[in-house]
Amino acid sequence: MSTNKTSTGEELLAFFRGEYVPISEARVSVMTHALHYATAVFEGIRGNWNEEKGLIHIFKLREHYERMLRGCRLLMLDIPYSLEDLCQITVELVERNGHRQDIYIRPLAYKSAELVANLKLQDLASDFTLITVPFGNYLGSDELRCCTSSWRRPEDTMIPTHIKSSASYINSILAKTEATLAGFDEAIILNQKGHVCEGSGENLFMVSRGRLITPLLEDNALPGFTRETIMDLAEREFSIEVVERSIDRSELYLADEVFLTGTAAHLTPVVELDNRAIADGKTGPISSKLQRMYFDIVVGKNPKYLHWCTTAQPRLITA
Repeated sequence: MSTNKTSTGEELLAFFRGEYVPISEARVSVMTHALHYATAVFEGIRGNWNEEKGLIHIFKLREHYERMLRGCRLLMLDIPYSLEDLCQITVELVERNGHRQDIYIRPLAYKSAELVANLKLQDLASDFTLITVPFGNYLGSDELRCCTSSWRRPEDTMIPTHIKSSASYINSILAKTEATLAGFDEAIILNQKGHVCEGSGENLFMVSRGRLITPLLEDNALPGFTRETIMDLAEREFSIEVVERSIDRSELYLADEVFLTGTAAHLTPVVELDNRAIADGKTGPISSKLQRMYFDIVVGKNPKYLHWCTTAQPRLITA
């Protein structure tokens, strides 16, 4: 099925230039500043379908838009929508598109000025657009074979690492492409000092001697909401000590467990790195129990954490 069609074959809608329009009509000019210079920030938000309730559960919607708005301030993207507006627009679009399956929600704030040969941010028009598409297993596998990428994460002094800017994802794309062309599922990226940073689009955790360890944000890892959630659940629900510190590459080879987390990836175990099995090469017990609890939460099956989800009820689409 095409990703721009609903389950019943109708064309999906996008939010574009202040209106809900067929996705085929949401087009920008070849002169658009963001197309030439990657002057944009975005978010990746999951909507998880709960068949029993007939609802889409959107995980940490407000938090994602709060981060996007921080990125807008940094890139001087003056979009005409408040946090509340963005949340309402998103729920409305999800409901109008009538999704009855897991979806990916992609908001994008960008320099919409039709102007090239201009390397400044000020005095350029900005806009906001939003799409929703059906979405399955992002990484293509439930257990990952990874490699250490030859590409290094930039320092925050080179390009901001704590927002999701379009420009910074060239680094992720090069690392992911290198890994998949070599036959691996995903790349593990190091920072300029040689410390473990993250995957191409996910945060990283390892388990060692019963402790859950993850790279410092100061090591240029993205402050991910799934990362934050897993740390919270580990301590609150399972009394697992969580440590944020720099991690050497060799430590991953010797870890008891390794897994990646992200909005798109959920929690996915890494069972092999650079052709070396992690422990026994199988999903570990801590990864498994955190994965089960996290998934129940994001699909709205855990009443204790329903406040982390925003619900949307798909509307019946008729021809």
